[in-house]
Amino acid sequence: MGAAGRSVSDGSGGGMTRRELLAALGFGGLGVGAVVLGGCTIPPPAPEPPKPPPGRHDPDPFPDGVMAGDPAPDGTVIWTRVATTGPADVPVLWTVAEDAAFTSLAAGGLALAAAGDGHTVRVAVDGLQPDRWYHYRFEAQGPGGTQVASRAGRLRTAPAPGSSPDRLRYAFASCQQINDSWFVAHRAAAAEPDLDFFMHLGDYVYVSDTGTLTVDQYRERYRRWRAQPMLRDLHAALPCVAMWDDGEFYNGVDRTGPADRLDGAKQAWFESFPLIDPGGRRSHRRFGWGDLADVTMIDVRSYRDPEIPDIVHLGGSGLDDPGRTTLGADQYDWFTGGLAASSAAWRLVGNPYNINPWLLVNLEFLRALRPDLPANPGIYAPNEAWDDYMSERRDLLRFLVDNGITDTIFTSGHTHVSLVSELRPEPDRPRTPVAAFDFCTGSLTADPDPRSAFLGDLPRPLAEEVLRAAERWVLSQNSPYMRHMNLVDQGYTVVDVTPEAVEVTIRLVDTFDPDAEAFDGARFRVARGASRIEVLRTPTRRGSFA
Repeated sequence: MGAAGRSVSDGSGGGMTRRELLAALGFGGLGVGAVVLGGCTIPPPAPEPPKPPPGRHDPDPFPDGVMAGDPAPDGTVIWTRVATTGPADVPVLWTVAEDAAFTSLAAGGLALAAAGDGHTVRVAVDGLQPDRWYHYRFEAQGPGGTQVASRAGRLRTAPAPGSSPDRLRYAFASCQQINDSWFVAHRAAAAEPDLDFFMHLGDYVYVSDTGTLTVDQYRERYRRWRAQPMLRDLHAALPCVAMWDDGEFYNGVDRTGPADRLDGAKQAWFESFPLIDPGGRRSHRRFGWGDLADVTMIDVRSYRDPEIPDIVHLGGSGLDDPGRTTLGADQYDWFTGGLAASSAAWRLVGNPYNINPWLLVNLEFLRALRPDLPANPGIYAPNEAWDDYMSERRDLLRFLVDNGITDTIFTSGHTHVSLVSELRPEPDRPRTPVAAFDFCTGSLTADPDPRSAFLGDLPRPLAEEVLRAAERWVLSQNSPYMRHMNLVDQGYTVVDVTPEAVEVTIRLVDTFDPDAEAFDGARFRVARGASRIEVLRTPTRRGSFA
């Protein structure tokens, strides 16, 4: 599974040298020379390889960079891939240090980049101190027998259980296509101050619906994306808390897909991220941040019933059929049980597609003529999200209300559109209780520029005005629960969590400008115990904010 075969850690926080690490692994007396294991040389410390110019691949044996995963109080999982064309497993030395110079090591060991895992390495590191940053890297034999160390990455441990941290700050995002836009949002996110991790909610890659079928073909997609230098820089800078959507499988994936293809896609995903498969290819999981927050990552794809193409809900569409599920019964029980058991101040949910209703036309006004209309009648956006599973969504939100579970924030992706909403079990009844809140982020890259994709004959400023008018229309059809919409801009979203409130800032980036920097778009606040989203900053007209 890519975990370390031999490891050493110094849980005292005192640190050890590389010489002491090698001695603890049974290679004492080698001085500063290399370690030879099974015909492959583990090198002495080496400088990090120079970064290539854009568009070129790294010449070192770690072309995909490095990543750390979900923070735990005593460690995390670290990841890399070794570039080799041979069938043999490749030994790799890994080290975790307290300092960027790697003079004081906290843990280290030997792992195999196994051919059966696509020569990826996933090491479960433990024995570290809680609520701290560390540095890590890998070492292996490079081209022509040269000895090369990977670039260094940073990992984060979570606060200890029962502790009371005063803050958590993370960014979340989704949807990164390779097209005419730049990965500048990734560069901006890597430079954000004081982020604890980066949550990626899927559509990390976009496979071919007809041409990506085998595990090797899925692996190749990840390698193509990891050739993006700014994506590798982001992963080295921040831990990655990842979940899949459908881009990692094929468009519209659900539980009824071809079993071999689904298994190959899941295998490639687990090989490509800093997680170790717990068995059964199960990606949903949770971790804590002291008594401040519990973070839950849910899988809305693997267990879901097929989508319903009919977006008009006037009864008989199937959108509201009891028993239709996006979570599956087992995950639903696991999810709701965890929410009920949580004693943290906040419950944060990584949710790959929006849970808020998204009506294009609200047909509630027809009820006077059609008293038999179902709840929430209307024409819905065809974006295959929780709107396809209305009954399960209603049950989930009623569960929160009935059990007094407050302060729940969904952070969502997939839509390529920023959406901010209050969530009620009955969205057409504004006096009913608010159960939770949904913040849906835009895309990391353009898909393509909506101003030209849909309105290509109009001048760009006029096309943007048309899209802004469409935003206002959609907000009117989803009033009062939908508080914000942005159809135009790309970027990511930053979440600041304190015991008193959660502040959410939508960060916008012009992905067609290679020199672009992020700037604040809309900003919101949810106070502890509140039933309303407070708008702190929102667009007033094109190009200006209040």
